[in-house]
Amino acid sequence: MSDLSQFEFTQFSILVIDDTEANIDVLVGLLGEQYDISVALDGQSALADIEETPPDLILLDIMMPEMDGYEVCQKLKNKESTKDIPIIFLTAKGEIDDIIKGFQYGAVDYITKPFNPPELQARVKAHLDLQASKRKIEQQSNELILTNQSLKTTQGQLVESEKMAALGQ
Repeated sequence: MSDLSQFEFTQFSILVIDDTEANIDVLVGLLGEQYDISVALDGQSALADIEETPPDLILLDIMMPEMDGYEVCQKLKNKESTKDIPIIFLTAKGEIDDIIKGFQYGAVDYITKPFNPPELQARVKAHLDLQASKRKIEQQSNELILTNQSLKTTQGQLVESEKMAALGQ
């Protein structure tokens, strides 16, 4: 992945959405040196924060007051501007039905608490690597579109020049 080396991990932002400050402290301690971490204590404020500054990745608890993580995920996935932000559920709900529901709502991963710190770090890194790859592909796609448009313009000019040269003869 040497081509992705231009994307430094400090460029990536992670939003942690959890109503338990102790959980937030653990995650900030675990990931804060490598990534830009922001925090929301509930779903409603998280949605407002995301609208203002979309993160590259969201770590989302399910069990929260007023609006649970499933509803937050659903709202994000139903909105064009936020549907592509990867969401990892990080929750104590570990039943298979909960996990399936999380993926059905659009999560890219599901980690149960208590979690293994190196595993969490590896999964976060993997999803951010995917984000970097996606950004690189989008950038290259845009460059190809511009190059193609330029070639079409040049081709049109060449055809016009040839017509003019043929008329001159």
